[in-house]
Amino acid sequence: MAREVNILGYLPPVLHEIKELVQIANVENPVLESVWQEIENTLNNQFVISANEKGAARYEKMLKLNVPATDTLATRQFRILTRFQEQAPYTNRVLKQLLDSLLGAGQYELKRDVAAKTLSVKIELTVKGQFDAVVVMLERITPQNMVLTVELRYNQYLKFTQYTHAQLSAFTHRQLREEVLN
Repeated sequence: MAREVNILGYLPPVLHEIKELVQIANVENPVLESVWQEIENTLNNQFVISANEKGAARYEKMLKLNVPATDTLATRQFRILTRFQEQAPYTNRVLKQLLDSLLGAGQYELKRDVAAKTLSVKIELTVKGQFDAVVVMLERITPQNMVLTVELRYNQYLKFTQYTHAQLSAFTHRQLREEVLN
C-alpha cells in the first residue's frame, strides 16, 4: 500500500465528533488510498525493474515483443532489458559486458573466430530460462555475415565424479545432462 490516508487527521479535533464528517471521511479514505496506489504504480512503471504486469505489458507493446503466456514477470522484465541494451555495431568487449550484465560473469562461454566469421555462445544451465531472450538479442546485434551458434552448456562427465553410481542412479540420463545439480 502506497500511503494510509486519514481525512479526519486533517480536520480540527472539534469536528471529529460530527457523524456526517466521520462518514464522509470513511467513504473518502479508501478512494484516496487507491489514488495514491495508482500514483505509486505509475512511478514504478517508469522503470523496467520495478514495473508491474501493466507496466511490463506497456513496454512489450512499445518494443513489439511477443510474450508467451507462461512467462513470469521477472522473465518479461529480462526480455525488455535485453531489447533496451542492444546496440550495433558492437565490439567484442561490449558484447562481453552485455552478456555479463544480462547473464552474470562466468555464466556463458564466448568464442569468436573472425577469420571463419563465426560467433559461438554457450550458456550455463543455471540461466537457461533466459536462453530464448539471449538468442533473440544476439540475432539482432550480430552482423549478418557471421554465423551465430547459441547453445546450452550441458553437464559434463567431470561434474559427476564427486557422486557415486548409487547417487546418480536416482536420476534419468536426461536429468543428469540437462538439470542443474546442487
